[in-house]
Amino acid sequence: MGEPLEVRPLLRAKRFEDLVPETKALKELKPSFTRKEHSRITSASFSPVAPYRLAVVSGTKVGIWQPAALKEGALEEGKSLTKFKDVTLCASWRSDGKLLLVGEASGSCAVIEVEKNTILRRLRGHGDAVTCAAYAETEKSRCATGCKDGKLRLWDVATSELLSTMEAHDDCLKCCAVGPVGAGSWITAGHDQMVKLWDERSKPDKPAIAVNHGSPVECGCAFPGAALYASGGGTAVKVWDLAMTGKVLQELNDAHSKVIMDLDLDDKAATLISASFDGFVKVFNSVDFTHLCSYKQTGPCTCVAWRPDGNGLMVGLDDGSWQFRSRAGKTKKKAVGEGELVVGKRVLRRGKKDGPLKDEDDDEEEESEVEIQKSKKWKREEGFLRGHLHQPELEDHVVDQQGRTGREPKVTYLFRKFEYRKLAEYLFYYTKPREPSYGLSIVSQLLEQGALASALSEMGEELCFEALRWLQGAYSVSSDSLQQSLINELLLQLIDCNECLRPPQSQKLIGAMEKVEQMILKELQNQEALFETTGAIESIFS
Repeated sequence: MGEPLEVRPLLRAKRFEDLVPETKALKELKPSFTRKEHSRITSASFSPVAPYRLAVVSGTKVGIWQPAALKEGALEEGKSLTKFKDVTLCASWRSDGKLLLVGEASGSCAVIEVEKNTILRRLRGHGDAVTCAAYAETEKSRCATGCKDGKLRLWDVATSELLSTMEAHDDCLKCCAVGPVGAGSWITAGHDQMVKLWDERSKPDKPAIAVNHGSPVECGCAFPGAALYASGGGTAVKVWDLAMTGKVLQELNDAHSKVIMDLDLDDKAATLISASFDGFVKVFNSVDFTHLCSYKQTGPCTCVAWRPDGNGLMVGLDDGSWQFRSRAGKTKKKAVGEGELVVGKRVLRRGKKDGPLKDEDDDEEEESEVEIQKSKKWKREEGFLRGHLHQPELEDHVVDQQGRTGREPKVTYLFRKFEYRKLAEYLFYYTKPREPSYGLSIVSQLLEQGALASALSEMGEELCFEALRWLQGAYSVSSDSLQQSLINELLLQLIDCNECLRPPQSQKLIGAMEKVEQMILKELQNQEALFETTGAIESIFS
């Protein structure tokens, strides 16, 4: 025999007051802007300097978005880059926010000057699609690009010269970042399940550190100083020490139920956010991987990015839509200047017949309905359905919404709450068997919902006895064929779903079943007599 299962209390959602401060801050991030593009969102990146412009990569277009001036939390499209002949796959900002690297599926990487919305040059010579790119931290004129052929290429941005090529991975190279040493140090990860640290000065043909993630790596991000590196692949997230030992410091093997597509850190590197194809965006404590918050999306997620100031995040989806979440700003009250008169607010109320708003301190007599209609300010609305503020035309049909005048019927309430057992009790205790129409309508509705068996299952001897008594009365008065079929179905389900009736044990149930059997036999005799009469009539008129 196997060991008994451990019984644990069910998990319950915590109230907002009981959450930790970090989770409360994350819960304040509400969707403030959404957008639908024509194709999949492949990458997104925020500029590291204010006003923190957002580059959204989708199809053959890279949209540059900036905070809207009129509405807080919203974005407006500043410039769009559409001078691409093939699909764009990645985007990376320089540390000063002036230049942007955009990798293309055609095998080139465009260097874009964002202010002038122009492509300065293209870094050509890749063997396949450019899947990732990054600028050097100290030398702004150098950058690295990762390719689908697994090679890491180092470039001089000013001259478009290819400086060196490294055979980094055996499969597609998915992400690259500046290493902990600084200039000449790079971190790469790819579909060959490896995360590697490269140092050009020591052995450019061999990695300084190589670790195995355990599954194809789709994304990664470096901690400040690049001493630690978080890799995401499959359903696992791991944090590596690439500066010293190369060992894994933290790991979460079941962070998501499907493949993890992107990772990013907040401005303080305190929280790690992950986006997955399971439709969830999850936020973890980067120290101990404690789960802090989750955001459910409408489809598979492909990318995620924290805004550098920590006050917003962007989530891109596979269907081309993306969402920006931000904290709702507090409205500032206008300061009262010296010598200004502070006027209190007028308290307005609406009349019973939706008339115009009136002042409570107004002592004038109430206007007539005609005067109210003349003085009413109508709202301009278009469409078939319009509100009460729209002036009806002569051919319009005005529908007045009537409030609920009474309590909801008991049966309607039980159906709405899916209380099928209570419906069975109501049927047999409170409906009249001599007038079975109302009770049989309950049976019909239970059949439509497929819940008749669950309503009659294991009712007990007392309720089964009341059910048999109700069926006796219904059999004696029903003459309609539809009612007869519903009664027969009710009896059949009653016997099949209750062990106490197969066969009945108590004398009370046996007597009730015998009476029902007599009613059924009597009905069969009536049917046989009707068949004989019908046959005689047909023989006369045929």
